[in-house]
Amino acid sequence: MHSNYSDGTSSIEDILNEAKSLNLSQISITDHNILTGSIKAKELASINYVIGVELSVGYHNNEVHLLGYFPNGSPTNYKNTQFVINEGETYKKIAILEMIEKLNDMGIDININELSKYSKGIINRVHICMAMVDHGYIESVADGFEKYVGEHCDAYVERKTVSIKEASEAIRLDGGIAVIAHPYEYKQLSSIDNFLNNIMDDIDGIECYHPSATNDDSIHLIDIAKTNNKIITGGSDYHGNNKPNISMNMMKVSDEYKIGA
Repeated sequence: MHSNYSDGTSSIEDILNEAKSLNLSQISITDHNILTGSIKAKELASINYVIGVELSVGYHNNEVHLLGYFPNGSPTNYKNTQFVINEGETYKKIAILEMIEKLNDMGIDININELSKYSKGIINRVHICMAMVDHGYIESVADGFEKYVGEHCDAYVERKTVSIKEASEAIRLDGGIAVIAHPYEYKQLSSIDNFLNNIMDDIDGIECYHPSATNDDSIHLIDIAKTNNKIITGGSDYHGNNKPNISMNMMKVSDEYKIGA
């Protein structure tokens, strides 16, 4: 799940209240490249809650995502993970500024300063699109990704990323569990199986349940996870109004796969 600390639209309070009303047995807010909201949510939660984060990492010049879960908190106060986050955000800010400059050259008048009103934490391409919607340049966030800031669009700028190995080592040093997120979202990879095999030493688990995975996909990922003694996780990828077709309780994941169970 993602809150308004990254690219979601719901506050952590709203997420916790809805999760409780839906009787969800365990949740984690895994905002992109920021721990602040998830740590705060742990303090407020009256349900089974795991602190988490979703890190943007690199694999053979492709961006993929690595989930970090901390079921027992962090004896190091997340300092290693935060170092990786800070490194990645430096790279991202450079890319965001370059994308805004390209958009300005295309006649789209937005600036970096106005983007902060769309997020309580990090700034990313979603917030560029939200500003473009408000200025009337596009009709929706999805429209912005399709026409302007999605990969292969004219205003897109590829950013440097930290490696999966570096990120997973940081998560583990902080007492966490490193889980590769939604493998079937990586359409740019020629083989999901080869990808997972190549990173197996750097992960502790695989996100087998996700809206991007069919039932057969999930079964296949579970088989890979069990064969390699990796934990199995699942998530809705809830983003509030930014992904209106995704509800918080749309993924049915067995309680046997609770993190820390």
